[in-house]
Amino acid sequence: MERKRPASGEFYRHFKGNLYQVKTLARDSETRDWCVVYQEMYSPFQCWVRELQEFMEPVDGEKYPGCSQKYRFERVEPEDLAVHDGDSVKCDAVEDEQQKEISKEVFLKAIKSGQPERYLREFMSNDQVAERGFLELLDADTFVEKRQIFMGLRNYLTPLLISNIAVALDIVLEDGNQEEQFESVLHCLEAFEHYEGGRLR
Repeated sequence: MERKRPASGEFYRHFKGNLYQVKTLARDSETRDWCVVYQEMYSPFQCWVRELQEFMEPVDGEKYPGCSQKYRFERVEPEDLAVHDGDSVKCDAVEDEQQKEISKEVFLKAIKSGQPERYLREFMSNDQVAERGFLELLDADTFVEKRQIFMGLRNYLTPLLISNIAVALDIVLEDGNQEEQFESVLHCLEAFEHYEGGRLR
């Protein structure tokens, strides 16, 4: 049975554990072959291109005999995004045990407290907080929660991460420094919050 082609916005986990988001499908101008454009969901959030056929192929069982994941990239459902760093993949990936120990509820409570470093510094690096927070922001059901997470991540955000959040939320950023771009995204989230549910609040 042929696998369903990746679609823009879908998340896929590589067999070594890292998480990626598909940005679009594109065609090679020379070969006319379809390619997948996808972005890593960890710092520095770079974009990559791989031929569709290779993206969809099975893992080489001879080269990676201990890997439980069948395909090179497997789709991750939105509700599973908080589970990261290869929690269910048993192959060459190096898992961060401390990060896994922090539940979604504890992490979000720390982020929304306004002092996340007070609760997370013993368990997660700044990059891990930013990466996990980015995923939680994307997975949040409401713009109220997205705004709260975004504000809690203020001290962990880089210009690239702010840009990636803006792209994921369809926000167009004007030129400016990091603080100006942070405020721009925050104002957009506040506007989205007011119109959430199809009515002005």
